[in-house]
Amino acid sequence: MHRSLAVNVIRSLEAFTSASPVVLTLGTFDGVHRGHRRILEHVVAISERSTLHSLLLTFDPHPREVIGRKGEQTYLLTTIEERIELLRNERIDTCLVLPFTRDMSMLDARTFFQEYIVRGLRAAHVVVGMDHAFGKGRSGSADELRLMGDKRNIEVTIVGELLVDGAKVSSSAIRNALAAGDVERARKFLGRPYQLAAFVIRGAGLGRQLGFPTANLDIHDRTKMLPRSGVYIVSVHIGDDEYTGLLNIGRRPTLSKQMHISSEVHIFNFSGNLYGLHVRVGLLERMRDEIRFDTKEQLVSQIRTDIERAQDRLQQRI
Repeated sequence: MHRSLAVNVIRSLEAFTSASPVVLTLGTFDGVHRGHRRILEHVVAISERSTLHSLLLTFDPHPREVIGRKGEQTYLLTTIEERIELLRNERIDTCLVLPFTRDMSMLDARTFFQEYIVRGLRAAHVVVGMDHAFGKGRSGSADELRLMGDKRNIEVTIVGELLVDGAKVSSSAIRNALAAGDVERARKFLGRPYQLAAFVIRGAGLGRQLGFPTANLDIHDRTKMLPRSGVYIVSVHIGDDEYTGLLNIGRRPTLSKQMHISSEVHIFNFSGNLYGLHVRVGLLERMRDEIRFDTKEQLVSQIRTDIERAQDRLQQRI
């Protein structure tokens, strides 16, 4: 079967029109991390061996946003657009994005299996991770899925967990690493630097006044997980060009009394107008906490030190 990066993305069950059974995997795949990609490798291998269409079923919004605790903010590693973009590299034939609704959340595991896996998608083979859960209250386990499949002559492959440095790779583990500022651990689990996608917006121009112009970032999605406040060495992608720089995430305590978290990046060896442009910032290394200085002169001295250290660290990475 011919493969391409042009994965077919559809957004309703009615739009799925495959005339033959499929090799199916399903889940939220937040982050499309190394554990997820291990599952997708099995899907593609089975699909190629059986000459069946490969299908990934995911959901938008994330189930947590629908059934999470009231008033509790949901933070995600990837927006649905980022997930789809990452999945283009995984050689899956079709990505089906279904709206996750309150009604769907009330379906018990057996009903979900019948309505979606059997009747709606005509799965011949289902591939999931060993901790996969489905149905109301996550009541259906991977082992129960296998038992249901046996009764319907649907083969189920359960992929074992992936360990990195002795720890299980999972979306929650990556979120915990980012919350602690451990972007190196997040990178190991993701298999790539964690990225923030943003538009550059106008700020107060304080960085330029200090001699270090910064691009103020407007993160696209309110659910996007931000790392712990601090200063980070980053890569910056602007169109097809890649730069490096320093990202500050925090409240800028020396220069303002703002309560909200802001993100701004100083890009090395760059000059030009970025306002309104889309950038992608990859977190390479955490340098330090955000610090409140007594004077602007102390802040400027620290920024100079940060830039020198960052450029030394980047040289070591080459």
